[in-house]
Amino acid sequence: MRIKDARMESIHAQRRPHYVPIERLAILELRAARGWSQGQTAERMQITPATVAAWTGRLDEEGQADLVQMQVPVNRFPEYVAYIVKKLKILCPTMGKVRVANFLARSGLHLGSTTVARMLMERPRPRPTEQTMSHRAIRSTRPNQIWNVDLTTVPTAGGFWVPWVPWALPQRWPFCWWVGVIVDHFSRRIMGVAVFTQNPSSVAVRQMLGMAIRQAGCAPSHLITDQGTQFTDEGFRAWCRRRGIHQRFGAVQKYPAGGYSR
Repeated sequence: MRIKDARMESIHAQRRPHYVPIERLAILELRAARGWSQGQTAERMQITPATVAAWTGRLDEEGQADLVQMQVPVNRFPEYVAYIVKKLKILCPTMGKVRVANFLARSGLHLGSTTVARMLMERPRPRPTEQTMSHRAIRSTRPNQIWNVDLTTVPTAGGFWVPWVPWALPQRWPFCWWVGVIVDHFSRRIMGVAVFTQNPSSVAVRQMLGMAIRQAGCAPSHLITDQGTQFTDEGFRAWCRRRGIHQRFGAVQKYPAGGYSR
């Protein structure tokens, strides 16, 4: 301690370590408990008497709220502060908003009594839950119950060479292939694949599905598709009704609609 004090005394007062607000309040509390004068406090804490007088003056004139100020505003972490306020209220139910604010000021958190009251009145937000399927959702319990059909383009070596303008080239051969895929929801098995040189028509998609049904030996109960022109065609709907297939449209940008086949 003597070595530390000697080194601190050799440093100019303006260049010595800076006490944070909560440390200043603790030093003043220690001074009151020990009965030190300003000079004794300054000597023991390696500061000037004028600094102690400034701390005391601010405390006497403005109170603890003026002495204890935070470098980071409270609104930078409102959830953390609200958690502390509510915990204090639970542990000490008799504490009012003013008393809670004064207690937090001694710990370095400067809050107004109205802010404390607002935090105590806030109700916790409901926890986010996982997205659930609607009551109309269907689940596959066996193979060949639900099939998913989707179409996509696969660029060739000479196609789509302008990535920032993907629609600059026609979406057909020789720039890309159109690929249709049929996937079983239960087994994740690929039931059928077809390749087209251009955007297939509804008739071409029906032929692809008919071949997959013949190979599987049965038709699916439900068929999930997007809302492309091939699947919204009246001929496609009639084709599904004749085979007892219930057509369902997958939700846009929602899993698992179209996700299995992709």
